[in-house]
Amino acid sequence: MHLKKTIVTTTICLVCGLSLVAGCAPQQSEQAANKANEGAAKPQSPLTDEQKAVIEGREGITNEDINEDQYPGKEYLDGLWDRWDSIASEVAPEIRTLPNGQMVQRTPTEYEVNPDAWQIQAGSNSYNTYWLDSDNRGCESCHADMNSLLKHLPYEHPVAWNDELDNKTTLQQCLFCHSYAPGYLAKQYEFGTLMHGIHFGALGKEKFANEYGGNCMSCHNATENGAGLEMWDLTKYDRLWGINKVENVEGEFAIDQEMTQYQSGVFSYDWMHAYYDNMRHGAGVNGLNLEMPQSLFDEWTITVDGNVNSEYTAKLPDLIKEAEAAGAVVTKTSKMVCNWNPVGGGGVTNTEVTGIPVSWLIERAGGYKDDTTGVRALRADGSSKRAFPMNKVDSNEALLVYKIGGEYLDATRGYPCTNWVEGVDAQINSKQVGTYRVTNEDIDYTDKWAGNPNAWQNEAGDMMNKPNATILGVPDGLLVQNGQPYTFNGYVDAYDEKVTSVEFSMDNGETWTKYDIADMDRNKMVWWKYTYTPQIEGAYCLTVRATTESGLTSYETQTVMFNAKDKMPNPEDTTVLTSTSLVPPKVEAASDKAEK
Repeated sequence: MHLKKTIVTTTICLVCGLSLVAGCAPQQSEQAANKANEGAAKPQSPLTDEQKAVIEGREGITNEDINEDQYPGKEYLDGLWDRWDSIASEVAPEIRTLPNGQMVQRTPTEYEVNPDAWQIQAGSNSYNTYWLDSDNRGCESCHADMNSLLKHLPYEHPVAWNDELDNKTTLQQCLFCHSYAPGYLAKQYEFGTLMHGIHFGALGKEKFANEYGGNCMSCHNATENGAGLEMWDLTKYDRLWGINKVENVEGEFAIDQEMTQYQSGVFSYDWMHAYYDNMRHGAGVNGLNLEMPQSLFDEWTITVDGNVNSEYTAKLPDLIKEAEAAGAVVTKTSKMVCNWNPVGGGGVTNTEVTGIPVSWLIERAGGYKDDTTGVRALRADGSSKRAFPMNKVDSNEALLVYKIGGEYLDATRGYPCTNWVEGVDAQINSKQVGTYRVTNEDIDYTDKWAGNPNAWQNEAGDMMNKPNATILGVPDGLLVQNGQPYTFNGYVDAYDEKVTSVEFSMDNGETWTKYDIADMDRNKMVWWKYTYTPQIEGAYCLTVRATTESGLTSYETQTVMFNAKDKMPNPEDTTVLTSTSLVPPKVEAASDKAEK
């Protein structure tokens, strides 16, 4: 009986307890929620009127009105800044010191907030380097100097660089030559085939893909605009953040036509045509500069034949002595330009030449006959038979040259003599010329193969490099002192036409600043200087173009990027390169630097 009562009592208590729990639960949950809401609704310190105005978005409130120290959520934002700054420090744009002492930064620093970005980054540098990986993209991420690359290829490349001019080989120039070039290249539009074979073939894949971590994005930029895979080097300035734009840029402009190059700076696209070109090239490369035998000069003969009244052959020294006595020898500043010279290229020369006018040589042969149309300059080895029209003879623009820069020719420039004709393709300037054959042939001198081409044409007939406006001596990302004037230099040329104006842009071609050129000598180069003083720290792009007397404007333009720094870095704090032919990946270079 006692046991049963106890069980009943316990049961009643449990029932009552459950009822109490069930009745109290909603009230307790509501109280807990209210407390949680109160905690979430109330900041640790009351909002200021300023903060309320910001949150409510009251009219008239701007960034300048906000006290950063009182901004809601500042601690959270400070944490973001710290994290972004840490990332930015880890992926800061690489600064290199090149062997010639120039410092370059190929990726712009993002000094200012991008107003269109959903996430404010305020100088964090993370978009260009963290997301785009721009320091590890483009040809010069591995080949810091494309001139050096060409010089050190396993298979020798034609001399497309010009050390004295200090032109910088770029992808733009590579594509100019390796796209449409019948007569020069066996196959057209094969650059992509060649590059993919080099970088992903059995010989190159180990270094490119495995050692350097290279892939498609190392060279390309993927788009969603229907353009497919663009070349990164050709589109990067449109993709990178942090490039300052300057409308209607102002600077100091000057030109000069009398600056000349020494013989060593006279370009020569060597060994491209024949066996003896190889011989001449071999005698002049690698610092050999073999001294050519005096006997070759003394015994060299020049023949003038064909459509003249009295053919003859005479030794070169005798002709020089006779022409000097007659006062016929000419010493002048003259240009030579390759028909195939790309924008940014080094296939140009302004130098002092000494020679005998071809008109005098023909006059010595009794003059040319009435039906004469031109003259063929024949190399002694028979490898070239290019012709030039009689107007070049009559105007004394054709010379038999035996000195450049006051010195007798070296092996590379065609010792002991070369043909030299102004206002035509450099291929007319046959090295080691042996015969001037006056002709009455019906020759189309405007034909780009048989005649005297002036500029390179694409398949549509557009003049690709006429006029040619080139910037010299500026590697991609060159560092300059902010607030101090920096003088850029380069050349403009239009072959047989005069250049009438040069224009500069620093806002990607949206505005141009034009400088007119007074009457100039079309047979001399136009060297230009442009002095600009940056006022804001950061990256800039300079683009140049030109216009000719017939109204032609640069079909292709050249753009260079440079970085203005308030404080120039110490070279020892940069990646110092001792070789620019092939450089280690940035991460590897950083590791080596840390170990030192």
